[in-house]
Amino acid sequence: MAQYQSFPDASGASRTLDKLKALKLPVLEGRSFLDIGCNEGFFCGFARHLGAHRVVGLDRSALFIERARARFPECEFVQTDWDHLPDERFDVILLASALHYADDQPALIARLVERLTEDGTLVLEMGIASGPGSEWVEVERGIDTRLFPTMKKLHEVLRGHAWKWMGRSVAQAGDPVSRHVVHVSRRRPVAYLLMQPPGYGKSSLASGLFPAAQVPVVSGDQSIAGIARGTIAVGERLHETAARDYSPFHIDAVVGRIFDAGLGAELVDVWAGLAGERDFALDMFIPTEYQAEVEAGFAARGYLPVRLQWERVGPPLLGEDRLAVEADAYYASLQAAGRPPELGEPDRPLASRGFVDDVRVGPDGVSISGWVVDEAGGLPAALVVRVNGHEYRVDAPEPKPRPDVQRHLRLPHPQVGYLLQLDVPGVRALSDIGPDFAVLLPDGARVRPTARVRALLSGKRGRA
Repeated sequence: MAQYQSFPDASGASRTLDKLKALKLPVLEGRSFLDIGCNEGFFCGFARHLGAHRVVGLDRSALFIERARARFPECEFVQTDWDHLPDERFDVILLASALHYADDQPALIARLVERLTEDGTLVLEMGIASGPGSEWVEVERGIDTRLFPTMKKLHEVLRGHAWKWMGRSVAQAGDPVSRHVVHVSRRRPVAYLLMQPPGYGKSSLASGLFPAAQVPVVSGDQSIAGIARGTIAVGERLHETAARDYSPFHIDAVVGRIFDAGLGAELVDVWAGLAGERDFALDMFIPTEYQAEVEAGFAARGYLPVRLQWERVGPPLLGEDRLAVEADAYYASLQAAGRPPELGEPDRPLASRGFVDDVRVGPDGVSISGWVVDEAGGLPAALVVRVNGHEYRVDAPEPKPRPDVQRHLRLPHPQVGYLLQLDVPGVRALSDIGPDFAVLLPDGARVRPTARVRALLSGKRGRA
């Protein structure tokens, strides 16, 4: 039988070394490699040279298999054909100069892709016929007639797979068509991840781009709401974590709790289930520290995660925390400046109101907290505490946020709470506070204690 592959000790019809370079094989270290139609095992030997942990070559010729075993005893060679493939999966499968011998070329390609590992690559070295249409071209060779696809037909054949044309292969004497190298892999569903912060236009981009391509969009906000409300079935821990303090205005906090609780994988499962294991887009702000976990989660589920990133149009938004601090500071500056005299008195002054919510005695003295609103709708400029015959004036008490009071009284801001800390001689317990205890406004008006505070102070004095 004529020599086909070329070795340093034997020159064959094939420029085997040049073909090896044209194949552009993937990294093979620690991987498995199968060569179908291996001839004398040149490519198997190279795979072993690169560190492949398992190398198998198949050929119908007993002579070629015998020679391959002699040249590369560390590889496994089997006398068989592509109708009797090993019952295992391989990281790389090579089919060189042989596809045109198959009776059903698309079916053979599909069978070989099924023999790949999840991230495996099928390397095809094949002839492609010239022609503008999508067709199989019957080509007469010296010994027979075979069918070769045009490039458009190859696109059609490989439509259900992921593939890339890698370039031309090495021509051999008598070739009726040009040789090409194509890498084929499993077609994974794509997860387009739009995880940018609020204000970047994620929803506008998703709604304008993906429906036209018939790619469904999964709304992360809606899925979190469904989990929190129980309309999306999940594990008890995920439901409870999402439902705790759920607010549609603070989805990012809910997402943070979910990932911090180690439930990110289950959340990714929910999104994958809503997508139906097909191409989809996820419209969901994911804090930066969790984005890699989301990508890895989709990759582990067989998706190809594609993170979409872009610059925001316009100036950046203030963060929620900074905005809250700056807004409160601004409002405090307006309070400190007072009402301009040119504006006269407010049209509808508020009556002063408020409560003493709590009184405690500890190592730092007497602690008094509550809320009070003066006639201008803010915290008074000073408060006076009367206890055991003495009065203690606290000027410019530091305001504390009381959003509950703001909602109840429909105030423009929540800064009407107070916390007063006093060192009162002789008071080391609640029982040391006399019956004249009171919190007063500068004009002498009393801030009412709650029923709880009244009971607390009278009870302590009674037991004393």
